[in-house]
Formats: sequence, structure tokens, C-alpha cells
Amino acid sequence: MNVFEKLNKLDFRKLNSMIKELSDVQSGLAEIFDEMDILEGTIKTACQDVLFDKTLDSLEKVSVDELSKSRLGIRISALKDAGFANLKQLAMATDREISEAEGVGEKQISSIRDIIAELQNRLVEVSSIKIDPDDLSKENTALIKALYKYICLKNYIARNTALPLELGLISEKLGEIENTDFARNGFQWFFSGRKKKERTADIMGSLKEILFGDHRRLAGKYISDCKKIMTAGSKQAMSDFKARSPEYYAVMEGISGAGHAKPLIYSSIPARLAAEIDAIELNLDGFVGTLRSYQKFGAKYVLHQGRALLGDDMGLGKTVQAIAVMCHLYGVPAVLNYQEWDARKVYFLVICPASVLINWVREIKRFSSIPVHLVHGPYRDEELNRWQEAGGVCVTNYETMGKIVDEIDNNMTLSLMVIDEAHYIKNPDAKRTKYIHALENESERILLMTGTPLENRVEEMCTLIDFLRPDMSERIRSVAKMSTVPEFREMLSDVYLRRLRSDVLDELPDLEHKMEWCQLTETDTTAYIKALRTRNFNEIRRVSFLQDDMRSSSKAMRLLELIEEAKEEGRKVIVYSFFRDTVEKVRLLLGDECAGVITGETPPDMRQKLVDVFSQISPEPMSANEQNEGVSLSEESTSNSGCVLVAQIQAGGTGLNIQAASIVVFCEPQIKPSLENQALSRVYRMGQVRNVLVYHLLAADTIDEAMLEALNKKQEEFDLYADESAIGEASENLFGSDWIQEFIMREENRYIPKRN
Repeated sequence: MNVFEKLNKLDFRKLNSMIKELSDVQSGLAEIFDEMDILEGTIKTACQDVLFDKTLDSLEKVSVDELSKSRLGIRISALKDAGFANLKQLAMATDREISEAEGVGEKQISSIRDIIAELQNRLVEVSSIKIDPDDLSKENTALIKALYKYICLKNYIARNTALPLELGLISEKLGEIENTDFARNGFQWFFSGRKKKERTADIMGSLKEILFGDHRRLAGKYISDCKKIMTAGSKQAMSDFKARSPEYYAVMEGISGAGHAKPLIYSSIPARLAAEIDAIELNLDGFVGTLRSYQKFGAKYVLHQGRALLGDDMGLGKTVQAIAVMCHLYGVPAVLNYQEWDARKVYFLVICPASVLINWVREIKRFSSIPVHLVHGPYRDEELNRWQEAGGVCVTNYETMGKIVDEIDNNMTLSLMVIDEAHYIKNPDAKRTKYIHALENESERILLMTGTPLENRVEEMCTLIDFLRPDMSERIRSVAKMSTVPEFREMLSDVYLRRLRSDVLDELPDLEHKMEWCQLTETDTTAYIKALRTRNFNEIRRVSFLQDDMRSSSKAMRLLELIEEAKEEGRKVIVYSFFRDTVEKVRLLLGDECAGVITGETPPDMRQKLVDVFSQISPEPMSANEQNEGVSLSEESTSNSGCVLVAQIQAGGTGLNIQAASIVVFCEPQIKPSLENQALSRVYRMGQVRNVLVYHLLAADTIDEAMLEALNKKQEEFDLYADESAIGEASENLFGSDWIQEFIMREENRYIPKRN
């Protein structure tokens, strides 16, 4: 059969069907981006309505006498005589109603409107929106739903960088078809010349290539996934909002323009320097998520200064800001050329305590598409080689630095070196400090991070600043006595940025959960394998608290770090565990830091006395017997703002008010969600005046991960299909014997090698 005979075999019904299918795919992809615009408009309108109502409430507190400051000759007394006492009344009144005031004409009314509008605009700039998750009104639910869809679509598109490419490719092909002269039916084909017939065959071939290849499959998956998001229900949106509200507030801030006054975001940065930093165009094409305005400024600050110490308060997202800097430097373009991109190597190094290694890896994967390599443990050398070959982020701990520093020194250029928990290198003579100093010349930028305030530890601060800016440390030491005044902070502005939670996050809900993933130490692993051999579910659940020496426990070490940070911020901590043995080990680990212990054996009246002392309420004196029971507190420890109360979750979770604590730590996941909720309700209740941070200590690749996955899955199901009572009943049977046996078998296969 010759070429001409093959051309005559074309199926025009199929040809037109494929053109229509391609057009439908284009419409489906375009609908996703159109939906983003629609949702953004919905969110903006809803936020403006809320902010407008807030400005009216503020205007109600402003007397009409303030109008006299404008010096525009507005007749204040006439307005008062007409019944106008505040600016809200004027804002709500019609021109006709205002003109009824004697001597107030059209020109004065226009001036009044301009003054009120300017004041409202200023109020909007410094106002924030607070969403009440318990408000089930139509307006509130609609706003949360729109935010949920927008965030999910935005993050989905960010993770699937090929989505806009697919839309562009298909649109280009349809444009080519539209502009090509080819036969669309048998009649046209009959009267076509050979070239037109060949063009028709080419189009048929290219359509087949698109519609029967990966492009159609990927586009179909994108459309299907996004439509699931676009049709999500209110329960799903509300559940997601409760789980990750900070991103919702970040999106609202970005879309509505509402937020905190810039001086709070800049901290004590001089205006000229702040303007230079703010002018930087931050490339977040490769960032998955939304940054708050203060986080954007933090990332720009690091980029502009090159060497910086970021000391933001606990919970302000220092890790996210560091990842945003990496994304900017990694430079993911809006349209990727994968062949060129694969050949490009950018290197980042993150050095952190072993207790937060897994957290860093997970956060980098969550917020970016940058390759990440955990250079630690048995696969250290293998992962180090992969990082050197492929680029991306190397995450390692201080102890491993001695083993890898020679591989980096003089052999690589780091775009950014991040040193987390920077107080670990406060001793210049320590080996870990010297290893990091060895890479100073290999690092284009250096970022030190710490959540502890350094103003009152001038010597420690100077040691860190000496690493970044040796030219500054001597001058700072000379004015150490000024450490509590604003001028001192401004002197540090070239190298040190610190924002307080109360300054930039006052609109956030009072409760925030943080998953603290810990990597098992060798001792942890040995003890865990031993527990697996017993096949005892509760024994296995005590992972990382199984051994006697808590200094070898990854969870215990992270607990000490969290408590140290809490002390620096003047916060009190309550630590919960289901197991009496774990509670006792935590008590011994903390020593004098432990304010007391509440277990099932502690009588109810003694429990309240412990809480009273912990809360610095004057309790009745304790008897000698009570002190012998281990419930006494020294006067010194009661005045320590970082003191810790340790409790068995069954005993400390009911009947007590523990609002003095603002940080809660769970040593392991709980079988019953109701246990955790009851424990939290002791702290997070009326009378709590601080944001509550809840830390869940979790061991990666262990029973903790399996339990959390099962609990989250069951929670999602019931959020969609059931009520709260059903959740409570179902959770009783969630970890039945079948689940336990299946899990133990899976863990045995992973941790215990089979013998021949």
C-alpha cells in the first residue's frame, strides 16, 4: 500500500472526535486556573467585608472632635447637635442625613468622607482577621471553604509543575489545528491536493501522540484530582482549617492585604535598610505553600544580608523561612526545561541537632520540590555521594560534621549553610564549632537560627555574631549594658532579626499542634527490636523510652530542648504519657526542673495541690507524708517560669485546671483521641492567656508513624461521614488485635532479619 492509499484510510469521525476531546481537556485544565481566580475574588470580597466591619467598630470609638484636627473648617458643633457623636455614625449616614446638620454642605461632606476613608484604609493595613472555627454561620463556612479549595489547588499546582506545561502544550496544539488548512471531512478530503492530505495525516498523527500518550493521562489525572478539591464539602474544609490554620491566615493576609504594621514585621531594622530588603523580588515558584508577610521579609533579610542570625520567637516558622531562601536560590523557573534543569547543581547544607533531623527532611519535602538527602546513620556515605552528584539539601547533625567536613571543604560551594539551634556552637573551642568554621569560606551565605532570646546573653550572642560578622562583635561587647534598650537592637540590625509571636501572630487560634519527628538512636533501635520480640503492643508503644539511660533517647533529648526553649520564653510545660514507667523516667531526667508528678496513684486532693503550686497559687501546706510521696515543690522551682509538670494522661487529663502551662508535650500517640482531647482541655480553656503549643514526640519508621497514620485516616473518614459521638465509639476499636498483629509482623520483617 503506497502513502497515498494510506492517507485515504483516514477516519474523519475519529479525527473530529479527537479534536473535540483535546478541546475538552484544554477546557478542563483552564477551568482549574479560572477557579483559582474565582476563589481569590471570593476570598478578597469576604475579607474586605470582615475588615470593613472591623473598621466600623474602631470608628465607633473615635469622637467627631477628631475632625477638627483636619483644619478644613468642618462644623463639629453642628454635627453633634444633629446627633453625630462618633465617626461610625457619620460613615453609616447618607449625605442627606449629614446635610441636615446646620451649615454642613456638599464640600464639607466630601471632606468628611475623605477623612473617614483614609482612616479606614490605615486601619485595614494594621487589622487582622480571626476565624472562629466554632462559628458555623453561612458566611464563615463559605470563607473557610473557599480558602480550603484555593490552598489545596495552589499547593497542587506548585507540586505539579508540569500542569501549566500541559495546558500550554494542548493550547498550542489546538491553535496549530485552528490555523492549519486541512481536510475535516470526506468531502473536503476528496477535493484536496496531496499536500493538504499530508497535513491532515500529520495532524491525525500528532493528535494520537498526545491523546494516547502520557500527556493525556497526566492531564486527565490533573483534572480529576482538582475537581475532587473543587467539590470538597464544608466538613472537610473545617477539619483542614483546624489542622493547619497558619496557612489559611497567610493566604488571607496575601489576598486581602491586611496584616500587621510594618515596624512590627521589621522589628528594629532601620527604615532605609528595611526598604532595600523589601524591594527584593522573592522567587517562590518552587515553594509549596504561602508565606506570611513577616516570613517573606525574613527570607529577604537573609538574602540581602548574606550572613544573618534569625532569632524569631518559638512557632514563627524559622524553618519555613530558611526553605523559602533555598527555593529562591534554587531558582525554579516558571516554565521548566527538565533536561537543562537536571544538569544544574545547587548545594545547601543544614546542620541541626539529631532530634530534629527528621523534622527538617519532612519540612523540606512538604514546602518544596528540592531534593533532600539525610546524611546520617548507616546510609551516611551513600547519601553524601548522592548529594554531591545531584545537588539539593544535605541535612546532617553536629556529631556527623566531623565525618563529612573534609568531603565539603575546598571541594564544593554551598549556596546556603543553615545552622539550627545555633547556641550549639557558642563554645568557639568545641570541635563542632571548628568543623562549621572550616566551611565558612565554602558558603556563599550563612544562616544561624535560634528560638531563644539572646539580648540578655550578650557574650553568647557576640560569639555567634563573631562567626558571622567579626567586625561587629567588639562594638557590641563595648555596649553590653545597653542590651535592654531599642538602640541596642538597632545596632544589631545588620545581622540579627527577631520578631515576637505577640507582635505578628495575634490573630491566630490559641492552639497549635507540632509533630516532632525523632530519629532513633542505636540504643533506641536495639531496645525497640527487643520490644518487638516480646510482641507486647504496649511495650512496643514505649519506643525511645524503653531503655534506662534517657541520655540515649532521641525523644528525651528533644524534650529537653523544648523545655529549654520554653524556659527562655517564660513558659511552663506539662508533659503527658500514658505509661507510668515513662513518667518516672521523665521525672528522673528532669531532676530539679520537674515541678511534680501526677499519676493514677496520686490522690485527687494532692493533685490539685500540685497544680496550685505549679500555677504559683498559694496552696494549703503539704504534709510530710505528701512530700514523701514525691509531690513536693521547692520554693525556688515554683518561681521558675520554665518549670515542668509531668502527668500520666489518665490522671492529669481530668478534673484539673492547668492554665499556667502554655506548652503541652505528648510522649507518644494515644489509642483513644478522647484521652488527648481531655488532657488538652485542662490547659486550653477559659482563663488561658497565652497561645498553646502542643508538641507530639514521634519516632520515625516505628509504631508511632503507623498509629498516627491510622488515627488520621480514621479521623478524616469521620470528619466527612459521621458525628463526634461516632468518632469516640469507633476509636475504641481502631487498634484491634488484627491491626496489632499485622503491624508487629510488618515491623519484625523490617527490623529483625530472617535467618536461613
